[in-house]
Amino acid sequence: MVDILDIALSSILFLSLKEKVLVRKELDSEGDFAVLSSERLSSIIGREVRSKNWTGESALRTAEKSAAIMERLSDGRFGIRSCRYDDASYPPLLREMTDPPYMVFYRGSMDCLLNPCVSVVGTRRVCRECAQATFDFASDAARDGLTVVSGLAYGVDSFAHKGAVSVDGGKSAAVLPCGIDSVVPGGHRKLAEKILSSGGILLSEYLPGVSSEPWRFVQRNRIIAGLSRCVLVTQAPPGSGALITVDFALGYGRDVVFHEAGLCDEAKRLSESSALALRVKGGKSAEAKLRNSFEEYVKSGAPLISGYEDFKRFQDEAPGTHKIKTVQLDLFDLAVND
Repeated sequence: MVDILDIALSSILFLSLKEKVLVRKELDSEGDFAVLSSERLSSIIGREVRSKNWTGESALRTAEKSAAIMERLSDGRFGIRSCRYDDASYPPLLREMTDPPYMVFYRGSMDCLLNPCVSVVGTRRVCRECAQATFDFASDAARDGLTVVSGLAYGVDSFAHKGAVSVDGGKSAAVLPCGIDSVVPGGHRKLAEKILSSGGILLSEYLPGVSSEPWRFVQRNRIIAGLSRCVLVTQAPPGSGALITVDFALGYGRDVVFHEAGLCDEAKRLSESSALALRVKGGKSAEAKLRNSFEEYVKSGAPLISGYEDFKRFQDEAPGTHKIKTVQLDLFDLAVND
């Protein structure tokens, strides 16, 4: 039985994991949580909480609704489950993040995240060559025992998942920008089912019942980055959400590699089109996106691979061989331009 207090704490997105742990130690019952105010929260965590309209009572009601959804959808092989940061089943790499989730909610098998994982990301507007390159890389990686992590979006994400589950025993993990009781985008329900039936997992830090919003896609990207030691980008024009994942990955000390297919003629045309739109828009955000492009990463020394065998050779190199420059981005302003 899931603890309502844990679910309620998980819903407080303006608190860090450490702060949630402090609050949890102060609470003995749901009644204690219900009377929490932003002022009381501030005193517990030692900093001012700016969300003055927040109340423990409303958070508890939300948690109760989510718990009811979990209870209703808990039966069967692919029922909704959850684990807290200190549970044995919690993905170990997430604990290494600077901002790990207090809880994750999932359907499927957590065991696939015990395999070595590689996160594969890129644009929704994927060209044919990059789509094939993504599929081929993911299928080769899955055949070699890696779990392929992505975000279930259209474009590169979908080809990453499809490639992984196309091989016998291939595993994939999809991180969602919404509650685990739904699938976003809705057009990928069949793909989500295939991921689950192949021994993979659907994962989210958001409570069941929570809908997707643009900023949740950005936050979701940090989980994609956190689940793997390495992130592969196959195609990402300036302003692509995939480059937000790169920024998170570098911040977590993860490796990032780029696929040479992302420099093909069609990918270059799409990048130039996106760059032109950003220049027309102007402003600091547009300038940051232009500096943070696929091409700029490659110019700065980011590893460029031609396929999975090339990726394996990169993985065998000594850590720290490649240093990649990045820029500080306004992540919420960058949300999902693809």
